[in-house]
Amino acid sequence: MSFTLRYLGTTVAEAKTYAQEVLTPQVFLQIFDMDRDGAVSGADETAFAATVERTETEFDETLAASHGAPFDVSTLASSTLRSIRQIVAEGLPWNAVKLRASMADEKKAPYRVLWKDAQDRARRIRTDDGRRLPGASTPQPTPRAGVITGDDGDAGTTWQNIASGVVSV
Repeated sequence: MSFTLRYLGTTVAEAKTYAQEVLTPQVFLQIFDMDRDGAVSGADETAFAATVERTETEFDETLAASHGAPFDVSTLASSTLRSIRQIVAEGLPWNAVKLRASMADEKKAPYRVLWKDAQDRARRIRTDDGRRLPGASTPQPTPRAGVITGDDGDAGTTWQNIASGVVSV
């Protein structure tokens, strides 16, 4: 299966390297080395790539309406790309383990807290909290039900303001 990776790297190898740096090699292997052979390869690597794609898509969904995500990484300021990469990497553990029956709730809890913190960070960007993402597009309103165009067929019609009784044309 082919995956489209954007923020952590354009290849699975780049994404793995970055994720190991952020999560630490020990935590990375604990989460993604499902066959416990000491490496994330084969089926483990496929599951990792699927998790990266899912987490990047989740990030894009958070900022699509407010900032025009998905972003073209070649046009982003380095500080913006760094923020995006951190948010996505911190969401990986939860997206990887949330459906595993073998993960007891107490083992999942730290990953869920990390994911929630990452989501809160993305939401703060979405709602602006006094800042904009440098290099990202300016937030634009998005129509929910299409664009409403004026009807010029009412020209010359008399209207009465019910509250004040004023009649206007």
